[in-house]
Amino acid sequence: MARPENRSEGRSISVSLPQQTFDYLVHLANLGFLGKTENEVANYILVSQTEALYAKNFHDRKIPRADAS
Repeated sequence: MARPENRSEGRSISVSLPQQTFDYLVHLANLGFLGKTENEVANYILVSQTEALYAKNFHDRKIPRADAS
């Protein structure tokens, strides 16, 4: 599962999802391939998709570091 190289680098976010999307994350978690909980599955999908976009130069400029607020 994709994770920050140093776990202390991880940042927590909160995401609201449509019920159908949440139900699907629960279903995937029950299958156990991407994670054991819906949060682990969502984390895997979000991180892997974000890394793929970054690797493909989806953006056209350097991404500034988010403020630690």
